[in-house]
Amino acid sequence: MKTVITTFNIEKYRALAFVAGLLVLAIVLKFFEIPYPPAPFLKYDVSGVPLAIVAYYSLKYAFSTLPIYYILPVLFGSDVVGMAMKCLAETSTFTPLILVYKKGPRSNEWRIGLAIGLAIISRILFMSLANYLVTPYWLMWSYKMPFEKAYTLTLAYMPHIVLFNLTITLIIAPLSLTCITILKRAGYLK
Repeated sequence: MKTVITTFNIEKYRALAFVAGLLVLAIVLKFFEIPYPPAPFLKYDVSGVPLAIVAYYSLKYAFSTLPIYYILPVLFGSDVVGMAMKCLAETSTFTPLILVYKKGPRSNEWRIGLAIGLAIISRILFMSLANYLVTPYWLMWSYKMPFEKAYTLTLAYMPHIVLFNLTITLIIAPLSLTCITILKRAGYLK
């Protein structure tokens, strides 16, 4: 029995290779981190750019690649809680960025500005809430702190958490949209 390779199969495998390549790039970029000096547990990296490109290609693929993006760095020594927070951070960035960029206002300048603005607001809100709820327990678990001290320290870090999420989104969002534009012009994205 012969297997017939159809255009559908080729497109499916091409999509799989494209998404897998971007996922591997995101995982590799995750390991090139620069700590945010006032709060060294927060780290800058550009792994969100390939994830945003996957999200532009297909949000379904982006959400389905997140478990792999989480598991592989954890297997290589990344903090379990930190990677969960990283996945939430990237999801809260690329989801509004891509949804608005794809279906936003007709004017390109408005669409880009609105997409970046909503990505900033989304990431700051989600990550501020997540850090408020998770960081005290993470500090208790990692550093054996009493809850009161961990909670006080978390509140002290909140302005830095907001500033960090603002600055990283100001890096990731425009860079992602620039890469998407280049890939569209090159014919890799529609």
